[in-house]
Amino acid sequence: MMITKTQIFNMALHEMGVSAPIENADVQNDTRAVILRNFYNTARDEVLKSFDWNFAEKYRELTPLAEKSLNPKYEFMFDVPNDCLCARDIYEDNSLGLTKKFKLSANEAGQKVILTNVSPCILRYTRRVVDENLFDAEFAIALSLYLAAMTAQTITGVQAKGESALKKYWDKIRLGEISNAQEGSDIDEDDSTYLDMR
Repeated sequence: MMITKTQIFNMALHEMGVSAPIENADVQNDTRAVILRNFYNTARDEVLKSFDWNFAEKYRELTPLAEKSLNPKYEFMFDVPNDCLCARDIYEDNSLGLTKKFKLSANEAGQKVILTNVSPCILRYTRRVVDENLFDAEFAIALSLYLAAMTAQTITGVQAKGESALKKYWDKIRLGEISNAQEGSDIDEDDSTYLDMR
């Protein structure tokens, strides 16, 4: 199913009780579209960060920085990938999936960095996804609800509509956790057969 920004805007408007849809998210002479556009990128990134969405998951070997960590608890400092919205796990590249301790911080120049005690290492993170065609349906619905929560008061003048949308958003996130967990498996069939034989 192809998802468009216009569809997300119209789902948000529907949640607010606004029956007249917009024809195009980029239209300039519709105040509702302008308001939704003003909040869209922030809302999208917040919804991506709020949950470990499978479609936005990415792994990347981190680039070490030349400067040393001044934090006595962590030996190494790494650059944060440009598309990283939320760092989830750090793995030593030969750790067989065991996660390692890490901390997000800033260096002397104010640049966002990752501190850890393993090098080299791999970061599992939620990436910024800007192409709506890559969104899954659950994410699109959650985004429309969050967008409605952020803009309802401005568009409709009714604060309660935004509060209702925010409650539905958190309910959707909880349901997303269940369906996301059903995608994939943490058990290799070969491993389970071996364990059964023992």
